[in-house]
Amino acid sequence: METPKNGISRRKFIALGAVAAGGLALASHMGYINDTTEKIAKPTLTPTPAKWKNEELTVAWLGHAGFLINFYGTKILIDPTFYERIGLTPLGNYTIGMKRYVASPLTAEQVGKVDLVICSHAHTDHFDYPSLRTMQSPDTAVVTAKGTRSLWEGLNYRTIDEMHWGDEKKYPGGLKVKAIEGEHWGARLPWNKEMEANSILLSKNGVNIFIGADTGYTEKFQQQLREVEIELAIMGIAAYSPKSFEARHATPEQAIQMAEEMGAKKILPMHWGTFKLSQEPMEEPIQRFNQAMAGKMDKIALQEIGATWVKS
Repeated sequence: METPKNGISRRKFIALGAVAAGGLALASHMGYINDTTEKIAKPTLTPTPAKWKNEELTVAWLGHAGFLINFYGTKILIDPTFYERIGLTPLGNYTIGMKRYVASPLTAEQVGKVDLVICSHAHTDHFDYPSLRTMQSPDTAVVTAKGTRSLWEGLNYRTIDEMHWGDEKKYPGGLKVKAIEGEHWGARLPWNKEMEANSILLSKNGVNIFIGADTGYTEKFQQQLREVEIELAIMGIAAYSPKSFEARHATPEQAIQMAEEMGAKKILPMHWGTFKLSQEPMEEPIQRFNQAMAGKMDKIALQEIGATWVKS
């Protein structure tokens, strides 16, 4: 059975799974993917969402680009990846792809039902089918990037809202979501050129959080966020090596620069330490980040998987 016009057939997708497996094996051999056979490490910290207060803004890092947020009573899940691997899923939830270095500090079951799931773009480290299938609920809304609605076929969510750069939407409880243009691309497979990638602005009760998702350095953020007071900027700091990757993934120093240019009060470094997606050593991004933040460490919201930041 064919998917909608911009999708692909299941038969073709299964065939692509075999091709992907060969490609991933080659990438591993070349050193782009370190598919370690070592036991996945347990995070040292575990969020406790059952204890969170609806009168507070609470943000927990679930590893890579995944976040669980209680935004003054609105429960939001960003780019979830709960399981051992990310990659293509040609048969059910069987995943061909990269293995985690650090386990998710919460399971999907521990997260429970959320009000809103946001997927910044369709790359498999941000749009993980097994996680999204587990989280589906007729009471949960979805925000997804322009051109990606076909990927949600068969999933049971209340609403699925495609958002293009500049689009805004209000959700129950007073939450406002705005799609922001960065420097990335969103094709899940090479021919999905219609699929975009979003950065996200979340606003409620006069407080604004910026989620950079994947992006290279750009002045577009400060241009789009003029006169917006950013309480917290969540910025990717890894996957910048080799040098050609920098165009779509900022270095730690560039991530800090963008946060400062938009006037963010706090910065939260993410997209490092969970999956091996590029050539820089696993710990290099956070080491460079901390070196660049010397003298202003009080501006760092958190930097450990499973850690939680709270604003009353």
